[in-house]
Amino acid sequence: MKLVTRGMQLNDLIALRDMLEANGIPAVIQDDNTARMITPVTTMGQGLWIYIDSQENEARALLENPDHEVANPVDIKAFYEASRNITDDRSFMNRAMIRLGLLLGMFLLALFLMILLLHWLAT
Repeated sequence: MKLVTRGMQLNDLIALRDMLEANGIPAVIQDDNTARMITPVTTMGQGLWIYIDSQENEARALLENPDHEVANPVDIKAFYEASRNITDDRSFMNRAMIRLGLLLGMFLLALFLMILLLHWLAT
């Protein structure tokens, strides 16, 4: 979820990200070099994003009032460790590739059957 739009200086975005993370809200700065890191859509300029959408209201409240107490903070160290474990886990990637292969195979089979059906109907 994007919180801050472009136009801010990088140092300001870093300070805001650090404040969010110090209060248990994992965040990332996305810019032209990381345009596809968070969303599949290309974005222009820099922006501050949070990882957990359900923390949006807390994050916005914290940005408006730095003294705001976050009700359900996340253990930042554990969050990033879990994220790293998921992306580094080869079995996760293997399962993802198997599922993608099965989905593609089913799609091709359905396409083949549709071609046969259309050919049969045409004759």
